[in-house]
Amino acid sequence: MYTLDWGWSMSRSQPVIEAVKQSLYYTAQYSIPWTILTVILGPLVGVYSAANMYSWKDHLATGFAFFGFAIPNFFFGIILLLIFGVWLEVIPITYDTTVPVFSIENAIQLTIPVFVLVTGSIGAVMRVSRNESAEFQNADFMKTAKAKGVSPLRAYAYHVMRPTLVPLSTTLVGQLLALFLGSSLLVEVVFAIPGLGRLTYEALVAQDTNLVLGTTLFFTFVAVIGNLLEDLVFTVLDPRISYDDR
Repeated sequence: MYTLDWGWSMSRSQPVIEAVKQSLYYTAQYSIPWTILTVILGPLVGVYSAANMYSWKDHLATGFAFFGFAIPNFFFGIILLLIFGVWLEVIPITYDTTVPVFSIENAIQLTIPVFVLVTGSIGAVMRVSRNESAEFQNADFMKTAKAKGVSPLRAYAYHVMRPTLVPLSTTLVGQLLALFLGSSLLVEVVFAIPGLGRLTYEALVAQDTNLVLGTTLFFTFVAVIGNLLEDLVFTVLDPRISYDDR
């Protein structure tokens, strides 16, 4: 495992680690912007919804969250691909691997996959963020901040967002890992992206045991690192949490 000698892929006629590296190159192109957008938009929309609780803004954000949480990602991707790829012809139907990574063409063809994954992951994050921040917006420290003349933006950013992120980080990591391990496979098959998800799917169909074990090992590694980062983030967000005695 540590020498990265994971065997030989019979279906691709190359070492397993090389197949994983090649597929990871395409998976990172949509998973990195998807993760960044989810981490930024999910908590912000939730706190904004809590600040405007029971208004039309809150209902609109809640409706969007439930829509993204309820609709299957692969079905939503097929619908968007049919509309924008077949009818309107503004995006390519199949993923073009010859396009440069940092180009407008690549950004256009990755817009729909990123949007599908963001709508699927932002729902649970937004709901947890809304419920947690609703408990803090009427707390004593918020009343004190408002009495001292602190602006609402600064009050919510420093006094509501930070304590909200402590319980939210567990949901955030869980949602991202669940979508990365499961939904990314379906999205890559729908949009013909030669990433890790599609590689795992083709390895399962071809009964390529070494390749299946290699891709599963990588997904497991991502899950372990994600949970480790979650524990480290706890200590940054809440100084009362410490692992010194453990």
